[in-house]
Amino acid sequence: MTVPVMIHNTPMSPSKISNPRPLLWVLFLILSLVLSLVWSLLPTLQSTPLFRIPLFAGIGLAMIGLVFSFPELSPRNSRILIFVAAILTRLVLLPAPVSDDVHRYIWEGQLVAAGENPFAAPADDEQWLAQRNSHWEQMNHRDRPTAYPPGAQLILGAAALTPNPAFTFKLLALAADLTTVVLILLLLRRDHLPARWAGFYAFNPVVLIAFAAEAHYDSLMVAAIIGSLYAATSRRLTLAFFFLALAIQLKFIAIILLPLLIIEIWRSGLHPLSFRRIAPLFLFVLTLVLATIPFLTALPAWLHGLTHFANSSAFNGPLFSFISLAGLSPENVRPLCYAAFALGFLALLVAHFRGLSLIDSFHVALTLLLLCSPIVHFWYLAWLLPLIALRPSFGWTVASVTMAGYFLAWHTEAQYGWWGYGHLTATIIWAPAIVAFAAQHRQLIPRTLSRFKKAQVTPPRKRLGIVIPTLDPGPGLPTLVEGIRQESNTACPIILADASEAPPPPTLASYLSCPKGRGSQISAGIDALTTDWVLVAHADTTPRPGWHDDLLKAIQTHPQAAMFVFGQRFDKINIGTLFVEILNELRVVFGGVAFGDQTMIIRRSALDACGGFPTQPLMEDVEASLRLHTRGRIIYLGREWTVSAEKWQKAFSQRFFTVIRLVATYQLSRLGGRKRSAACAERLYREYYP
Repeated sequence: MTVPVMIHNTPMSPSKISNPRPLLWVLFLILSLVLSLVWSLLPTLQSTPLFRIPLFAGIGLAMIGLVFSFPELSPRNSRILIFVAAILTRLVLLPAPVSDDVHRYIWEGQLVAAGENPFAAPADDEQWLAQRNSHWEQMNHRDRPTAYPPGAQLILGAAALTPNPAFTFKLLALAADLTTVVLILLLLRRDHLPARWAGFYAFNPVVLIAFAAEAHYDSLMVAAIIGSLYAATSRRLTLAFFFLALAIQLKFIAIILLPLLIIEIWRSGLHPLSFRRIAPLFLFVLTLVLATIPFLTALPAWLHGLTHFANSSAFNGPLFSFISLAGLSPENVRPLCYAAFALGFLALLVAHFRGLSLIDSFHVALTLLLLCSPIVHFWYLAWLLPLIALRPSFGWTVASVTMAGYFLAWHTEAQYGWWGYGHLTATIIWAPAIVAFAAQHRQLIPRTLSRFKKAQVTPPRKRLGIVIPTLDPGPGLPTLVEGIRQESNTACPIILADASEAPPPPTLASYLSCPKGRGSQISAGIDALTTDWVLVAHADTTPRPGWHDDLLKAIQTHPQAAMFVFGQRFDKINIGTLFVEILNELRVVFGGVAFGDQTMIIRRSALDACGGFPTQPLMEDVEASLRLHTRGRIIYLGREWTVSAEKWQKAFSQRFFTVIRLVATYQLSRLGGRKRSAACAERLYREYYP
């Protein structure tokens, strides 16, 4: 497949350039489909647990490839492609055997359909002797009382009446799962974020195996939670509370999100007794009550089942496993985990009350829940995976791959007669994800503290200014300036921060003579502007059509972001430059560090608060990213500008590994403070430009 590429507004012939990006994406999709098909054709988990580990991890790696190699398409076509590919990856898993949980769904559903109360006694009680059948034989934990809420029991009862209940549960799980994909795509479109991020959920092995293969009904709760989030962030609070009530009736654990929605009502500024404040809570209570009425007399038994489940076992909980390695008993570790969750959740409520967005608050709440829970089955991760499509998470993406180790539990059962694995194994499974969490959120503490500082009042300024650092610019500079002027209707002031001996034509833009060094040039250009936002563009870039409108929408949607990054696409595309594009995008999305040729748009107040733009001659973009990361989110917009690939045309391997080494050296030096990193930048500059 070929696409025309623009170099300084001159279209290149498709015959001269072959774009490997679409082909690479198709290969990752085929890999995901093949691995999923192999999974679906395998016999029971007990017979093939070790083989499933590389299959699961392989689907996870394919997911990462599908997200970051996504082809260049219009937003609408991107959404269509993701949804069609999501359907395909799920269809190939339909033949897979369902989880043994489904047999519990069917058996309890049959009790409800027969007019019995499943909360009355555990499944192995003699009261149910007449109801024992093949599903009873295949279900797990028959000695435990059911923990499924009344609303879930009504759905189980309805599904059990169908001719093939197991297939019915697969269809229910798939329908809810695909509904979640649609809601994610709608949220991404509304928030002006890349549609391809939906792939973090749509192609995730946790989601595919849990819902399409094993038919866990948690997908219904997930769809209800994301429906509630979508409604709440669209200012439709009544609908948001209704969907949250449905989620709680499906899995009671969704109750932890209720305080966040109540704070949303409080923050709405409505009168305490206004109908718009009372109606959401009234509908919420009504929904809970109506689903509970058929089981009203057995509510104490259901609550007993909940508490029994919460305290009866511990398996694969990250914090629980880490603490247990110290030799403490489960009775001592469990209260520590609950206390950690309570403290973290209290801090979250304060942060949400002070302005943390609802999407971020949902994300943090479910993250705290999973990290502090004593028991975490692999499909529990699917509770929050829709949110990593909205807020990409390095930690949860890594966990989606390493959770392949979960299937060691069946190997343990086959070898030693007990299902599960020890705390050391759980720690090894979770450790890479914890390291990834720490790497991505290394600036969490300074960023959190900055939220409590009183913001300085600044006079109103123009919305956007442009800084272009130049040094003996090539023929593309006039085209870049003209492209910026056309898109912005000449409203944006443009500063050419030039260090050339011969200045460029004065008609291009405002000319500013600067000392040599890109950091000093950009800093001087920013100082010469009086705008709220500053776009820093390299002279060899070509703007993407519609960039100005895209940016204004992003600023309106995410006004507290510290920096936006458009991203880069090279004008000459091959496997090498595609690899660089993917690595650079990974670094911004998961690491919050951008390069200047990815086109940075900086919030001026955030830059001023963190000490201004660094004046160092090299790694100024990395340093600026690290500083800005302490003041807010760095958001990758996925509206990539075209960049000249000329510097990558010769000695690609040497340049690639040199850049990797220089960036790693600089970031390591920064651990010693800004002075040390500034000295390192000077040394690296002399090495890079001898």
